[in-house]
Amino acid sequence: MSHPVHPDLLPAGVRAIELAPGVPGLAFTHPAFSASLSLYGGQLLGFTPHGGQPLFYLSPAAILQPGKAIRGGVPLCWPWFGKHASDASLPQHGVARTAQWTVNAVARSERGFHVKLNGPRYGELSSSLSLVLEDNGVSLALTTRNHGKTSASVSAALHSYIAVGDLRQVALSGLENAPCHDKLTDTHSTLPATPWRFAAATDAVVSSGAPLQLHDEAWQRTLAISSSGSASTVVWTPWQSGAAAMADLPDDGWQHFLCVEAANAGADRRDIAAGDSHTLAQHLRLQQV
Repeated sequence: MSHPVHPDLLPAGVRAIELAPGVPGLAFTHPAFSASLSLYGGQLLGFTPHGGQPLFYLSPAAILQPGKAIRGGVPLCWPWFGKHASDASLPQHGVARTAQWTVNAVARSERGFHVKLNGPRYGELSSSLSLVLEDNGVSLALTTRNHGKTSASVSAALHSYIAVGDLRQVALSGLENAPCHDKLTDTHSTLPATPWRFAAATDAVVSSGAPLQLHDEAWQRTLAISSSGSASTVVWTPWQSGAAAMADLPDDGWQHFLCVEAANAGADRRDIAAGDSHTLAQHLRLQQV
């Protein structure tokens, strides 16, 4: 299969690559960082500042194969999050993760790169993604446009697998006292007034779009996380027991990431009027402790 992007259309520092058969991608090289993107799934797979630790975790056992979701980076959950509300035969987390996305534009600036992708359509809904890769971090913006004549309901998530030195030495602040739906126990509660530390499997939809800080003691860094178009944050770790049941994640892989997702999940699903659009965005900025 020929690569869908001709090399002549790419600016300096961007290469067309094939991650696996049927999985084309782009590789980015900048004086401050390197990054990689899979056009299958429209999925940012990696971003690593030179001399630093990676921003995202990509499972070394990830399956790079059409029809399979890629474990790691930033999978795009769209146009529904989790199971489909009325049809259990439809894929978990929607159709975006296993669709081929196309490149609309790639531009280079002094600080990095700006990439625009066009994604799949689902009924009268279309998807597009804007990525900004810069020397201090990453911004992703997933836009849904309703081309129909009636309003449409959408849920989505930017399923960021944030790389950490050791999950047991991580604290997530910014969600204190927020309403939380624990999906593992299907219970609702209010989070404590202290930063969140992890000691077990977690799958939670938090009713908050507040700015967050992820403090990583092992790697001596703090990641500032903010969002827009979102009033819900999904926090997920499979922990040891969950990782052992996943063929595409090493048994110790759970120690090396925490998913902190800008989302339109649960009650935060969005109704998009005919002819209108909605953009869900997440911004991740690296800071040293």
